[in-house]
Amino acid sequence: MKNSVNVLLVCGYGVGSSAMLETVTAKALKERNIEANLDHTSAGELGGYVSWADIIAVNKKLMDMVDVDDLKNKNKHVIEVINMMDGQDIGNKIQDIVETSYKNAIKE
Repeated sequence: MKNSVNVLLVCGYGVGSSAMLETVTAKALKERNIEANLDHTSAGELGGYVSWADIIAVNKKLMDMVDVDDLKNKNKHVIEVINMMDGQDIGNKIQDIVETSYKNAIKE
């Protein structure tokens, strides 16, 4: 079993907003004692990261650009990010997945 989880944060261009999202998510996961590797990208470049990612967090406005069914068929967890500044909501969504699928990523 994995001792950490790979979280990919997806926004429109993969630069400013997803980098900011990465920062608030890292803080939320640290508070929850979740060992995670984070990276960010644009929706257009998502395909290059799919094999690496366990959890893919996608901005709500971009969900129609992402083939969620295909990602789920590849055993990827997809969460919708409604407010990119709400690290607590994002952290809660990731924590729910980690508690059921990646328990070893929670540090004691």
